[in-house]
Amino acid sequence: MNKDMQEIQSACAKLAGHPESDVSKLALLIANADLRRDLEHDNEIVAKDAKLSTAKVKLKVMKADNRLLRAQLNKSQDMQFGQSSEKIPKKRKKKKGDDDDTGIGGTSPDGGNPNAGGDEAKPETGKPKPRGMLGRQAITIPANIPRDKATISPPNGSICQCGCGMVQIGEQTIERLTYVPAQLRVIEERYPKYVCRDCDKIVQAPVPKRAFEQTRFDDHLIAGLAVSKFADYMPNYRQEQIFKRSGVQLHRSTMGRLMDQAVDALLPLYDVLNDDLKSSSKLLMDETTLAQLMPGTGKTKTCFVWALCRDDRRWKGNAHPGVAFHFKQSRKGEHAEEILDGFKGTLQVDGYAGYNRLTSDSSDGGPINLAYCWAHVRRKFLDVHKATKSDKAHQVFMLINDIYAIEHDLKGQPADVRRAVRQVESAPLVTQLQLLMLRLSGEISMKSTLGLAISYTMKLWDGLTVFLSDGRVEMDNNAVENTIRPIALLRKNALFAGSEIGGRNWAVMASLIGTCRLNGVEPYAYLTWVFEQMAEGHPRSRYEQLLPWYCPNGKFGIE
Repeated sequence: MNKDMQEIQSACAKLAGHPESDVSKLALLIANADLRRDLEHDNEIVAKDAKLSTAKVKLKVMKADNRLLRAQLNKSQDMQFGQSSEKIPKKRKKKKGDDDDTGIGGTSPDGGNPNAGGDEAKPETGKPKPRGMLGRQAITIPANIPRDKATISPPNGSICQCGCGMVQIGEQTIERLTYVPAQLRVIEERYPKYVCRDCDKIVQAPVPKRAFEQTRFDDHLIAGLAVSKFADYMPNYRQEQIFKRSGVQLHRSTMGRLMDQAVDALLPLYDVLNDDLKSSSKLLMDETTLAQLMPGTGKTKTCFVWALCRDDRRWKGNAHPGVAFHFKQSRKGEHAEEILDGFKGTLQVDGYAGYNRLTSDSSDGGPINLAYCWAHVRRKFLDVHKATKSDKAHQVFMLINDIYAIEHDLKGQPADVRRAVRQVESAPLVTQLQLLMLRLSGEISMKSTLGLAISYTMKLWDGLTVFLSDGRVEMDNNAVENTIRPIALLRKNALFAGSEIGGRNWAVMASLIGTCRLNGVEPYAYLTWVFEQMAEGHPRSRYEQLLPWYCPNGKFGIE
């Protein structure tokens, strides 16, 4: 029996034996005790309701976290086991007169492209791409490859079995592509000495100048080592094994020292390449990781390789394509500011926040106009759709693909044409996409995977729409990402750079060889040509004449 009930019973007992004057006091005591009891009961109900509400909120938060973790798990599984391509079948462009009953979401009643034109839409007819068949693909042999010609005559020559002479009326030519393994040779130069018996004068031919003096390794060998590592992604230890098969002991540390000498000689040319790129008004930039060995610890630290690329071929620009890599110790935005010192114009990047400092008025040379990448935006909505099967995410994804379909037809067109077509065809779709995301942001939780994708897109919206007003700007920065692939392949094989100097070597060699690849120049022919020009004393003030697109040799390279 609780305290309040005891007070009530005690008051009731006193009420029976007390005069009427005490009745009011006893009644007040009873009322107070009963009020306290009611309040305690109400507080218990409120406390239970609060606990129930808290439990419900926690359950909702746990369910939201569970959906987010499930989406992340599905994305991880898709990255590891799923299809990596984001391509979809090409669709027919909408023509004048087609019915336009498309809503905000960009889907027509038949569930297809908003440019499909309803039931009358037909798939685009065109020549299918030739598919390879075993043993039936045409082999094109370029004219620059040396040919070993041999004439195979009949056993009896031009004499017939009857004894008469035969007259040649034609011939059949059969070509076979063969392979001659690389050979190691020793260049043995002999310099005879002559003396005059009358005046005791000794004459000997001078030693020809070379790019790398005081070494027993020829310039062509150093060029071959560089090409094998940075163009064929073959680490030094594998090249060492190849040399051993020929009976030559060439240690990987020796190769490293030779690369140091080569890069020291090529650094002025590398600086000229950077200056040439930054003289443009539109560039692309991206970065990737590269591990660097920490001496004495047996561990590595994560460094970054920044790529600066120019590729104006899609809008028929006059500047030659090129790429320059920079090895840095971190991903801080100050490195991008240092690399771009002296550049003015438009820079295409992904959504990394480190580039935001480039838009500041206080930066050297003034602010840089940033254009962001639509491929990153599209990938986020594709990941959401794959992970959650969201129709809303698929709606946004398909609308972005419609914009990409317009860009596909603009490839190779001049900048003015691209800008005009974008203003007419792409701009309405971009506005439609913006309205769709604004509507969705009011219907869903912005902490969901779809909400995060929308927040990411709206945050970068100003930079994403730069391509509408500038025909030189691409919708994405895939061009610079393609130039980074060789860094990733070599990183997979070599694992890490041995030192900061080694990282510098990666950046310099990958820049020159990557620029050769973009211009269709064979890198070995280019490096040997550059070393020959250096040996002949080419002045550094005219090193811009040694850039890959001026190389007279190896123009048969296929990009």
